Amino acid sequence: MEFRGVIFIGFLIFQLGVKSNALPMNDLISKLPGKLDVNFRQFAGYIDVDENVVGRSLFYYFVEAEKDPLTQPLTVWLTGGPGCSSVGDAFGSVGPFFVKKDAHDKILLTFMQKWYEKYPVFKSKDLYLAGSSFAGHFVPNLANALLDDNKQSKQSKFNLKGLVLGNPMLRKKLDDIAKIDFFFSREMINSSLYNEIKKECNAIDENNYFSSIKTTWSAKCKNLVFEADLAAFKTDAHNYSPQKLFDVFRPPCAKTEQDLNLGKQVPIVSTEVDMCHPLRVQFYFNLPEVQKAFHGNQTNLSYRWMGCFTANFKYNEADKDLDMLPALKNLLQQSIPITIFSGDQDGIIPIEGTLQHLEKLAEELNIKLTKEETWNSGTKEGGVKYEFGDLLKFLTVKGATISGSNTIELVSKPQSALLHYGACFHYKFGHLVETSQNKMSVFLWHIGVDNKWLSSLLCLGLSLS
Repeated sequence: MEFRGVIFIGFLIFQLGVKSNALPMNDLISKLPGKLDVNFRQFAGYIDVDENVVGRSLFYYFVEAEKDPLTQPLTVWLTGGPGCSSVGDAFGSVGPFFVKKDAHDKILLTFMQKWYEKYPVFKSKDLYLAGSSFAGHFVPNLANALLDDNKQSKQSKFNLKGLVLGNPMLRKKLDDIAKIDFFFSREMINSSLYNEIKKECNAIDENNYFSSIKTTWSAKCKNLVFEADLAAFKTDAHNYSPQKLFDVFRPPCAKTEQDLNLGKQVPIVSTEVDMCHPLRVQFYFNLPEVQKAFHGNQTNLSYRWMGCFTANFKYNEADKDLDMLPALKNLLQQSIPITIFSGDQDGIIPIEGTLQHLEKLAEELNIKLTKEETWNSGTKEGGVKYEFGDLLKFLTVKGATISGSNTIELVSKPQSALLHYGACFHYKFGHLVETSQNKMSVFLWHIGVDNKWLSSLLCLGLSLS
């Protein structure tokens, strides 16, 4: 099994690294707590993104490639939220990142510039940007910032080759209503409630989204949508949890971090999804020895690391409603390929809404739907693949969820995720590779640890068998 390399960067993740001696050895991770037997090096540290503000830095975690590293591209992964970290995603979402309005583009651009200064060997590598959920805002904005910088810079350019987005938030208010279509198509609510909601909650115009996003839902609309949530999950207001929307068919984790007997659980790798795995990751990254190994928390913060940070988190709520289709449109017009994949069990950003957005985007660019077909993962049905011309692809993933903080496709459907990533990064961008000559296998990084630490952390790498 051949590991292709993964980099996780605070709120960013680079994937598919390079093995070179010209790397900052002060950031080398000599050993991680737990019994790890891997033959690739790992690096972690901080990149300052504002010289005028002490402590304004982004944390990164970088895993270099195992074989033929100089031929591998570089990928940046941003976790959504907003307010969620990406390093935890490497193990199964480090440090919360506070985003101010219109600031993240500049901060991420500065990070990329300075990260390349620290790792100059990557400057000429193909670069891919990827992410899930609210990264549907971060990733397209960063991509456009990189392209704008290329036009202005006389130095080396960012060799941007494509974007990959999982259940991305593109038009939130329309996604909120698409949830109702999602419920109805799966017979989770009846036609009477569905029709009443569609009649009452019709304030958002798909063809004039920008002008209508300031429109607020009526009280009756909000009450009907909440009624639909309760009906969909056959529960009442007292027992309802919004976490159910992250995966509508798997029950959310019913425990707290303190409830989990993390030290005595036997590691199990199966087709079932451990909905409590974010708590295990949270436990692990709060171990002092782990933070020391990662060169993290160097300022001795008083609060604990969390996969998604909500306490005192400041984010302009209006920004969540922004229309991201213009950003994607600008990228496509500059011939940047975009592949989007969505799990069909995700109730936060359902496939019904995403497909509607992409059809609208294609219409504005006068791009026709050129292919619609089912795809398989081995002998199992994988989902549906849509192609709009040569640059825009959309794939649904059966039985998966991607946008949620509880679980992502890499865990709930790892083989399907591998097909997407293998297709996007190693072969023709946006196409699935299912030939016998290119057999794919999942690299499963299991941390088998002593009984005082947690038991099953998973990291998905890309490999060829």
